Amino acid sequence: MDGGEAGLSRVPPNAVLGVVAALVVVLAVVTALLTTQRERPELDPGTPEGTVQIFILAFVEGDDDQAVALLDPALGCSAPLRDVYRPSRVSLSVVSSKITGEEGVVVLDVTEYSGGLFDSWSHREDFYLIRADGSWLITGNPWPVYSCK
Repeated sequence: MDGGEAGLSRVPPNAVLGVVAALVVVLAVVTALLTTQRERPELDPGTPEGTVQIFILAFVEGDDDQAVALLDPALGCSAPLRDVYRPSRVSLSVVSSKITGEEGVVVLDVTEYSGGLFDSWSHREDFYLIRADGSWLITGNPWPVYSCK
């Protein structure tokens, strides 16, 4: 035996992998708990950004009456919304917003969660809005409703 290795036993590689995997799982659980415990920011329904975010949150929470109230009546949507997929929760981030007169475009990064810890999907969505009677309404083919007619 070498003097430097006396009394030390070699750690099997599987044990090291097990410890690393356990740490990754613990970090994922902590991250998931922290993100679900954050308070929702105050959203301003008088802005295109606030209108879009309120619409999505109402939709995900199953408040179809509020969601439909934020859609352009020309889309023909009514509550309850049928044949739509609802994620269990979402995370939203405004990428950009552009207002030109009575029209606006809001671009969001959306992460959908469908229940499992690692069950998420991210995508970018463009929302087109018009101003009608002082309020912003979503028009076009908005995610996640797309079409009501």
